[in-house]
Amino acid sequence: MPAINWSRENGFMLGMAFHNGFIIPKPLQYVAVPIFAFGNTDLAGLGQIAYSITPYDNLIRLITISLEAAQFGAPGQQNYRKLKTGLEVNFRNKNMTHPLNHKVTGNYIAASNLYQIKLMEKAKMNSYAQFEYLLKKNSIINPYSLLASFELGKTHQKTSVEFNYRLSYWGMDNGLDVRFFAGGMLKTNSEIPFYAFSASGRSGREQYLYQGMYPDRFSVSPENFFSRQMTIAEGGLVSPVNDSLGYSQWLFSLSLTTNLPGKAARFPVKPFVNLLLNDHGMSAIQNSPFFYEAGLKVGIWDLFEIYIPLLVSKNIDSISGPFKSRIRFVFSIDSINKLRLRRNS
Repeated sequence: MPAINWSRENGFMLGMAFHNGFIIPKPLQYVAVPIFAFGNTDLAGLGQIAYSITPYDNLIRLITISLEAAQFGAPGQQNYRKLKTGLEVNFRNKNMTHPLNHKVTGNYIAASNLYQIKLMEKAKMNSYAQFEYLLKKNSIINPYSLLASFELGKTHQKTSVEFNYRLSYWGMDNGLDVRFFAGGMLKTNSEIPFYAFSASGRSGREQYLYQGMYPDRFSVSPENFFSRQMTIAEGGLVSPVNDSLGYSQWLFSLSLTTNLPGKAARFPVKPFVNLLLNDHGMSAIQNSPFFYEAGLKVGIWDLFEIYIPLLVSKNIDSISGPFKSRIRFVFSIDSINKLRLRRNS
């Protein structure tokens, strides 16, 4: 099937998507999307293949081995590249109807050196390893998940815990969503700060593992519309404070999101509150390590969400510029066009 894309570095892209089906899970699944970029007259694209094993009557319910690769344009007339190999092990519950599921994941990632790309230097490939344990309750009422992560690279090591919980209200998909995050650096590199924890959602130019699909990955917010794109993770603040605040050796954050009451819940609007405590303040004057913001988010949930912080702490207000500079959005096109090659766990 035809594939169309666009990015600032690649320009308009046209190619083909090859796959062996999305609806019915298969032991071997693949997708390959080779693309020609007309802007820089170069090849781009991505590919993914996964093989699943289902042991019979065993402690392990499902094993998935995967390989992913991607190449897209970057500043300085070059490309960024990413190669990821993964092993995912899903464990079996004694009670087949039990809502709790748990799994462990290990990934090896080779990715272009983002620090060198930002300096317009020829980028070498850096290596990273990730290990995760996920405990998840799949339930319509009060679902939750707990994720423990460890990541190491040549110059850094870090560990984190993320807990997500929904206190269900009346009606389908209504409730109070709670997210708690705690992370700490075990080893750090002061010359490359973005390996440490991010207080606010990372833009594309901060994603050293090149997660997500960013039409304008390397732009500086709020330079243009697409420069406001972010990924909600780590500290979870919406206001773009990373360039002024820097990155954190440790941080704790709490995020709350809820539906509007009554019939107003039908509207695609949700209030949110974000609280964060980290290891340093903004400046000698605004030296409080505590940050907060509250506002509204609107959009199509899990696909396109616009975040509008209306109330922020003084330390955020001192560096975030005018109100409109704090407005950012999440665009998760991955949720539509990226193949999830592993079976649902």
